Amino acid sequence: MLTGPFAVEFDESTRTLTVSGEVDEATAVALRDAIDAATATYQRSVVVDLSAVGFLPSVAVGVLAQAVQRATGAGHPIELRAEAGSIAQRVLEVCALPHRVG
Repeated sequence: MLTGPFAVEFDESTRTLTVSGEVDEATAVALRDAIDAATATYQRSVVVDLSAVGFLPSVAVGVLAQAVQRATGAGHPIELRAEAGSIAQRVLEVCALPHRVG
C-alpha cells in the first residue's frame, strides 16, 4: 500500500491530474480545488489518476462523484483512472464510480 503526504500534480500536455498519498478529510478540499483548477471549473476534460493514492475515504469519494457529475453536466467529462488492485481502484469499484483501470 502506498502512503504518504497528499500531493497533486497537473500535466497540462496530457491534461492529467495525478493524485498521490492520502486523501482524507483534511485534504479533500484541496482535491476539489485541484480538480476545479485542472478543469478550468469544468470547462475542459481531464484525467484524474488515482493510482498512487493510499487512502480514499468516503469524503474523497464524494468529491470525486460530485466532480464527475458536474463535469458530465458541463459536457466535459472527467475520466477517473486507477491501477488494477490499487486501493483507489477497489474503492471506485465498490462505489460504482466509472473509471478506467490502467
